[in-house]
Amino acid sequence: MRKVVLGVCFGLLFGQAVEGGDWLEWRGPNRDGKSSETGLLQSWPEGGPGLLWQIEGIGGGYSTPAVRGDRLYFATNVGLDDEFVRALSAKDGSLIWSTRIGKVGAPDQKPSYPGSRSMPTVDGDLLYAVGSDGDLVCLETATGKLRWHINFAKEFGSKPPRWAWAESPLVDGDKVISSPGGSDATILAVNKMTGDVIWKSAWEGGDLAGYGSPVLATISGVRQYVVFMGNGVGGVDAASGKLL
Repeated sequence: MRKVVLGVCFGLLFGQAVEGGDWLEWRGPNRDGKSSETGLLQSWPEGGPGLLWQIEGIGGGYSTPAVRGDRLYFATNVGLDDEFVRALSAKDGSLIWSTRIGKVGAPDQKPSYPGSRSMPTVDGDLLYAVGSDGDLVCLETATGKLRWHINFAKEFGSKPPRWAWAESPLVDGDKVISSPGGSDATILAVNKMTGDVIWKSAWEGGDLAGYGSPVLATISGVRQYVVFMGNGVGGVDAASGKLL
């Protein structure tokens, strides 16, 4: 199992101790990797930034944390049978809650890098995550309680890509957008409160999922979700899921 050590060094990023802004989804609020934070230091102090805390024993994997207020949310796995979403205190790294969402996907992948993949997406009091075995879940941020769960393979016949599912779901209004892949639900929109299917976009040939996360864009006046799939990039109409 890949060992993860999580350390935090917020304090010396700023000229003085300031609470950092929320980072609720993959690559930030517009999924473009840009932060609106101000007051950052122009260079590291001698000896580097100060370490506030460091913990071990939280599991393995490749997920990066979402940050909201005084909490961190991330995916992790223990062995190959158990994948979790966990909430930690940003103050000291203590565990607040841990919820199992499924098992590790594609454990026999070659080259072999099995483990949790994706950063969760936080939306208000709820959190959405895609496990490496294609488990799309909605959890309560306060307690980790499971609201609803969808498994891509069981419900839509989707097959995992070589290195398992690896995307952060997109929340847009009342919809959660993900890319199970396959000929039934290449791209999927579900109700964010219930998990009920709003539309399924079935692409000809049933492209496998890729390793990217969907983004919202308006191109030539058309509001759409752009998704990097296994064989290429596609855009679907945000209202209907029609392939554009």
